[in-house]
Amino acid sequence: MQKLTRGVIAALVGAVLIWMAAPAGAGPIVDPTALQPEPPPGAVCRADGPWTICQTTFLVEVVNEPILDFGLPCGTIYETIFDLREGIRWYLDGKLVRRFVSQNAEGTWSLSPTGAGPVVTVAIHANWRNEYAVPGDESSGPQTFHGSGFTVRAPGVGVIAHIAGLDLPDEPHRGVFRITDDPQVAAALCAALTA
Repeated sequence: MQKLTRGVIAALVGAVLIWMAAPAGAGPIVDPTALQPEPPPGAVCRADGPWTICQTTFLVEVVNEPILDFGLPCGTIYETIFDLREGIRWYLDGKLVRRFVSQNAEGTWSLSPTGAGPVVTVAIHANWRNEYAVPGDESSGPQTFHGSGFTVRAPGVGVIAHIAGLDLPDEPHRGVFRITDDPQVAAALCAALTA
């Protein structure tokens, strides 16, 4: 028992020492305003050899906001959602050359501006990346979506709408693709929201 306790303590001490050494092993902080384009506010940027690598976090919290572009026959959808996006940006010679973003969002949709009445749940789990042909020029980087997942569910109904798959620049979508523009999906969504 005593050997086991010493082993556990030694492992914990080792883990703490490694954890404490990690910030010391990271490169020096880089001023984000020196980068082109400048990363979003709150980015933490560090030198890593010839690279500057920035970690970004973007959070959107929406409560009962109308979604204007759906045009459902049953009315306006109001969204409540917690949408977290975490990103990594790679800069070379101070110019953006690559970006990766991971999005995780969970929320609800309702036909009520107060969120009352029937709701459907919404989940978005997506990743995308950009490789910039012209360093520092965000318009030069086609976007590739991969592992994207957008799902709308209703209690007692199950999945109403689902998008998943891979979207490569200049190529058709690969994977499952059902959107609210589909009349059957729009009808199922309206039925769930007016039940």
